[in-house]
Amino acid sequence: MNGNYQNLGFNSGNPTYIPSQSTQPPFTNFPTQNTNQNSNLNIQNDQFQYAYNILNNNPNQIASFYMSYPDSVEWRDRIFTGRIIHSTREYTLLKNEETNEWYVLPSIYLNYVIFNEEVNMS
Repeated sequence: MNGNYQNLGFNSGNPTYIPSQSTQPPFTNFPTQNTNQNSNLNIQNDQFQYAYNILNNNPNQIASFYMSYPDSVEWRDRIFTGRIIHSTREYTLLKNEETNEWYVLPSIYLNYVIFNEEVNMS
């Protein structure tokens, strides 16, 4: 070895400084929320819709799912069209009635969905 390594401040021997370790967290004075703020948060959360909720509220509708698989050369971008059977956070079950194929589409690869009919948001 030629010894041309840059000194990064590490000592090969015993350390000369050991930081103090406290059992107390650094910040324990957490602010409290009043009930008016909590009720406003609940209203906002009720109005927010996740994609799987929208898909679950529209069973048996025909839709096109635009998916991207970034690690695949052959399947980079795909479109799956069919009838929505079931949807969760992790996947959507879709049936193509023309080819009688069933698809389990992982939600992580979903870009967007186009519905052919009116969407039920409730």
